[in-house]
Amino acid sequence: MKARPSLLHEYVWNPSLAERIPPDWATEFACPAPLAVEVGFGSGEYLAWWAESQPEWNFVGIELPQEGIQRASREFSLRNLENAKLVRGDARYLLRELFASASLEKVLMQFPMPWPKEKHAKHRVSSPQFAETLVDVLRPGGSFELVTDQDWYAHAAHDFLSGQEEFEVQPLEVNPPRPFRTRYEKKWMDEGRSFFRVLAQTNKSSPAKRLLLPEKMHHAHLPELPSKTSIQSLVGSRFQEGEMVGEIKEVLYGEGSWLLKVVSADESFTQFFFLRLVAREKGGALVKVEDYNRPYSTPSVSFLLNSVAEVLGRPKAHA
Repeated sequence: MKARPSLLHEYVWNPSLAERIPPDWATEFACPAPLAVEVGFGSGEYLAWWAESQPEWNFVGIELPQEGIQRASREFSLRNLENAKLVRGDARYLLRELFASASLEKVLMQFPMPWPKEKHAKHRVSSPQFAETLVDVLRPGGSFELVTDQDWYAHAAHDFLSGQEEFEVQPLEVNPPRPFRTRYEKKWMDEGRSFFRVLAQTNKSSPAKRLLLPEKMHHAHLPELPSKTSIQSLVGSRFQEGEMVGEIKEVLYGEGSWLLKVVSADESFTQFFFLRLVAREKGGALVKVEDYNRPYSTPSVSFLLNSVAEVLGRPKAHA
């Protein structure tokens, strides 16, 4: 059963409507309050309970699969929550990008992918990048909580954070009492699994380098609408400069304009979206980011738009 569109509209935060990044979360909720984030909330079962049991706080959940967003929206609706929002995307990046420095009271992560292969170590909690993010977004005295059923992962995270001067880390807990357990957690307990909890507080706040651009997405002017052959030849084109990559996956035509299905990547932050190529009434043409499934404004998005415009012969991009 899918969530009704009205529920998604009510609970899912839309980046394309934000006046600035990071947004002013106090204005996104009914009233300003301490703010907490759950990274990878799954079906939203715990997040819904957390928001209901602590109405004096506001909560944001970040998850990538659309199914999780839909289930969480239904959970929020059943409880008539007004202090919880959902964001769809890669929390490895969005946790840093969508929250101002020293703005969070708590970050919670439950049963994350442990990334056991060494080549994926940068994705773990025990990575310098994640530690930098926590020190940035958490206020001094704010807390990070990790719950996992992976013994080695818990010890690695605990040892790593304990070695960082910005954190005060409590002793690693095994099978700690918890005020709420999801259906999956109860099932795993019945199977005899052990659980581990890492609790850490930050003792300072320090800004980290951010990826998203503060300005709104730009467009580019073309002297004329290119030929059908020129536009269709873009399929498969790949552009790269440093860690910025962009590629044209498909070219579609309809309603008097062209739609380019594209993908961009900044490091491993990947986004799929559309560029629209349309003739202007007063002459010339525009290449612009399509509003539907609008991407976050990153260097690679701007780079891809400019690269397409250059191939098609534009003289200059405009902000």
